[in-house]
Amino acid sequence: MTHLEKLQDPNYKRALENKIVAHINTEYMKAGMSPPLPKFRNDMATYDEPTVTKLANRVRTGAVLFAQLLDEKEQAL
Repeated sequence: MTHLEKLQDPNYKRALENKIVAHINTEYMKAGMSPPLPKFRNDMATYDEPTVTKLANRVRTGAVLFAQLLDEKEQAL
């Protein structure tokens, strides 16, 4: 199973989303702010605030890019 395929696995996806929520909460608390509350739709955390949604999407994009890189490196071996 490739890393990209793992990202489609519901358990793996849920774990990634939980990490994203934890990261956002940590960053807000470091800044002395109350963290936004996520709403889960289709095992994906969504936020009412556009800036938080943008951050979550960037982290998801980073995860996909990293999975692609790992898959490419494994194929090259």
